[in-house]
Formats: sequence, structure tokens, C-alpha cells
Amino acid sequence: MLAVMACDDGDFNVPSFDFDNVAINNCGDLVMTKISSSSTESLILKLDVDNTDDIFFKTPLTNAVYNISSTSEHNFYYRIFNGTIGTDYFCQEIPPVEPTVSEQWIGSGELVINNTISYDDNDNVDAEIEDRNGDRDPTNDDTDGDGYPDYIDTDDDGDNITTLSEDLDGDGDPTNDDTDLDGIPNYLDDDDDNDGILSINESKTADVDVDTIVDYLDDDHPENSIEAGTPATNNFSYNYTMLLEFTTLNLTSDSSEAINYPDGYTFGTKTGSFTTSEIPVE
Repeated sequence: MLAVMACDDGDFNVPSFDFDNVAINNCGDLVMTKISSSSTESLILKLDVDNTDDIFFKTPLTNAVYNISSTSEHNFYYRIFNGTIGTDYFCQEIPPVEPTVSEQWIGSGELVINNTISYDDNDNVDAEIEDRNGDRDPTNDDTDGDGYPDYIDTDDDGDNITTLSEDLDGDGDPTNDDTDLDGIPNYLDDDDDNDGILSINESKTADVDVDTIVDYLDDDHPENSIEAGTPATNNFSYNYTMLLEFTTLNLTSDSSEAINYPDGYTFGTKTGSFTTSEIPVE
């Protein structure tokens, strides 16, 4: 519920304060902003938290409470400008002279933040399937024993062939490709052709007997073992979904009406993704 309280002069009409479906941008340590569709209004949330290397967004949060006021270390503002602004306006050490702030409200209230973290190795195999032992804990399933659980391992069987590349029929599903028909799909099989030579020691490009079947998938060819190459760095996606909600929000101005949200106000949801090779600490 929005409550607007009139000032004595009554000369200023409070804008629509419509920031729904507007992306949250961020910069510095740590300013999060929303800019209206007209590009003349903004919400500014300043949190006094460490965001070195985006650590704030990479940290799971459950009902973390921040007290917002003009006198605390955490601040919130609603500003109206006399011209249009862009997302880079708030990320400059020295703000530009124009446009200027024509109206400002200062916020107070309680902000609650929840941040959910998920991981994805982008190998087209669902994390549920990568829970091999079915105990609902994907962190203890590591087919090749390289320290990376399968759900964040881009090469699950450690044969130096990415799981995506083991989708031989190109249908977007690596789980149904089994060259040697041993019941183990290639992306989990360290000897794809079952010839007794590990795939990591067979060429991924050569066809030594010129039968149009590349060596690591050919169980009948002259000896052509190779030295295993250095595995590629295992990079996977680190995704966050951060929900920011005020349980109460009051906005006051020296020259205009107060804007109150006694039942709370949703600042919004910020999502993002990082690429990392660091194994998560659960």
C-alpha cells in the first residue's frame, strides 16, 4: 500500500513512482540503482558492505536485515532530475554538472535481502541427473575424481573431451550417446570405444586406419596411443538471484509530500552470473 502525505504548500504532485520491471544496476562498493522509463527519476540504494570482486553478490544470504536511514551507513534515495540520465551517471567519481537533482526524498525503513546461489557447467546435463548416487547431494558425485563434482565439471569422465563434445548425434543430449554400447554414455566413459586404450590416450582427430572413424571412437585400428594432454581449466557458471524487499519504507523531502509504504516495498530482483574455476565451499 502506498500512502502519500501532503505538504503545506501543496504545489508539487508526487510522480507515479513506477519502477516495476526496471533493471537494477550496480557499481562501486556498493551502489544499486533503478532508472525510470522516462530516464528522469531514479532510486538509489547505498549499502556499506564489502563488494570486492563482487563478493556481496557471490555470498548466499537468508533474510539479511539492513536498517536504512539518513544517519546510518545504509542509505536510500528517490531523486527526480531536470533532464535524462543513464546508468553510467552513478558510476562516475565526479558526477556530471547536468542534469541536476530537482527533487529528492530520503528513505528510512528495514531492508531484507535474500540471495540464492546456483551453479551450472553448461554441459546440457541436468544437475539432477548428475546426482549419480541419487542422495540429492550433487556435491559428492565426481566421476573422474578430479575434485570437481559432475554438476560443475565440464569434462565429467576426465578424458579431455568436454561433455558437450560427447553429444555425438548433436541432439543436445549427451546422455544418449554410447559408442561401445556398454551402458555407459560416452561423457561418463573413459574408454569410449572399449578397445582397452583410454580415450585420453587416443587421438580426437586422427583416423590412423583411414576408415572414417576417429581413433578414440574406433575399436579396431593399429596401435596409435598418444600422451595425454593437459586438461583444460574447468570453468563453470556461478549464478545469483538477489531479492531486495523493504518491510517498511518511508520517504521524506524538505519540499514535497512524504511517500510511505507501511506494508513494505519491493526494490526488485537482481540476477547475474560469473565464470569461475573455484570449487564452491558448501
